[in-house]
Amino acid sequence: MTNEVAVKIGRLRSLLDSENLENILLTTTPNFFWLTGGKNGFVDKSSASAAVKLLIDSEKAYVICNSSERYRVMDEELTDGSFELIPYLWHDDEEEILSPYLKGEKTGSDSGIYGTRDISGEIQKLRYVLTPEEEQRMNEIGVECAQILEDSVRDIVPGETELDAAGRVTGRLVAKGYQVPVCLVASDERMFKYRHPLPTTKKIRNYAMIAICGQKYGLTISISRIVSFGEVPEEIQKKYEALLKIDATYILNTKAGVKSQDILKKAYDVYDSEGYEADFHLHHQGGALGYLTRDYCANFRTPDEVLDHQGYSWNPTIAGVKLEDTYIVNGDKQNIVSYTGTWRYRDVEIDGKVVRRPDILVL
Repeated sequence: MTNEVAVKIGRLRSLLDSENLENILLTTTPNFFWLTGGKNGFVDKSSASAAVKLLIDSEKAYVICNSSERYRVMDEELTDGSFELIPYLWHDDEEEILSPYLKGEKTGSDSGIYGTRDISGEIQKLRYVLTPEEEQRMNEIGVECAQILEDSVRDIVPGETELDAAGRVTGRLVAKGYQVPVCLVASDERMFKYRHPLPTTKKIRNYAMIAICGQKYGLTISISRIVSFGEVPEEIQKKYEALLKIDATYILNTKAGVKSQDILKKAYDVYDSEGYEADFHLHHQGGALGYLTRDYCANFRTPDEVLDHQGYSWNPTIAGVKLEDTYIVNGDKQNIVSYTGTWRYRDVEIDGKVVRRPDILVL
């Protein structure tokens, strides 16, 4: 058993004690990725349920596999013997197979399946603080994912469609082992109209944005970049200048121990002072992320404090412009894992502190 898996099983066993449970059943894909250290337990991308389940009690860790999954999972994913196999045939009744292990309300789960107690919220919080191994993976995939996105934005050709641009970036990501749960592409007037612009057959003319969430090892990298073919129009440049201030305010205030709602209020004040208060209300601003595209989107009622070694991605927008990167909180600093150093950047100063942020690329 790796140290990472042992640490996470330890977190679950602490939850057994605090919730007065005999065992915990994990049934969702994010939790399988998390507990196994980035191993793959899904088949159907449209389902939140993992193809295999995990069961943890005070002494053992089990993997529950039907005959369709057990051979690949045991041969290619869970190869070190950390989990004891509970096998069954694909046509067996899974609940019946698990009946010797399930204890009703004394079994906690992330789904409430089979009469178990739904403690999904408590389990999700166990994922918030990244292990050193997870931080290493985030650093690896942050640069890789961002480089693929930035190269794909550079390769946009006026006259091709938004779907062409989406197909290029998602194809390149999939070829490197990523899932792409979110891919937004907008060009020209669609940038001003829609905050979540799904790609269309519209042809790109002067201006385009791609925003993606790429997932590898279950972990999420969230990024957006903008390209202008020719000089950036004055209106867009003015909005982007304001957006840089808002974005930098978010990043530089994302520190361990600070309430996410307090960070949101600081950024709201910048929206207001820059003359774009109305835009704040038209799109969520992002928040914590890890094994979901957002663990939560912060609002003025969000009670959560930023945690040390937690992943974050704020995504401020003003009609026509958007800015988004992924970072890990280290005390009062932010490690921007999706920084490649190969894009066009601007240094933005807020209250005497400077953060380097992506500019609009001009081609």
